[in-house]
Amino acid sequence: MKTNIVSRLIVAGALCVAAVPLFATSLSVPPDKPAYTVDIPADWKPKSDKADESVEAGDSANHVYMAGWVVDKSNMKELTGDVEALLKDSMKSIDEKSSEETIENNGIKFQVLKGSGVDKREGGKVKFFVAVFPAGAGKAGVYYVDYDADAPADVMSTIVKVMNSIKVKS
Repeated sequence: MKTNIVSRLIVAGALCVAAVPLFATSLSVPPDKPAYTVDIPADWKPKSDKADESVEAGDSANHVYMAGWVVDKSNMKELTGDVEALLKDSMKSIDEKSSEETIENNGIKFQVLKGSGVDKREGGKVKFFVAVFPAGAGKAGVYYVDYDADAPADVMSTIVKVMNSIKVKS
């Protein structure tokens, strides 16, 4: 009888440990006047920056950095400048080859630009993508991610889950 209780406690404990990454923090972007929400695993330490009107997170092993923000559609040059600044800050060099595609999820059409380069701090190969999508009247949402080219498969799976969690506020 005691072994049965111990077995159940072990199974329950294992399930709790396995479920830790499933718990996510739902963040509004921008934090004060939400255009969209995104769910980021709590262990990726997501944080909102009210002054910058953005959110950001990264996994504990430093395989991934992600950020989300909103720009006015009338000022898409701002978006280009933001992305160029992010890439310049994080990449030593950017490969010439890039690709674009449209992905639809949750009724949202994401224009996705994908590329790769060499990380400025670590010196390893990284991949990145920028997803831009309608986020309300006159607004465009941005979801930026850069990640190690050799990151574990579960990291890429989590990146996709985070993108799939984006919901535009009505």
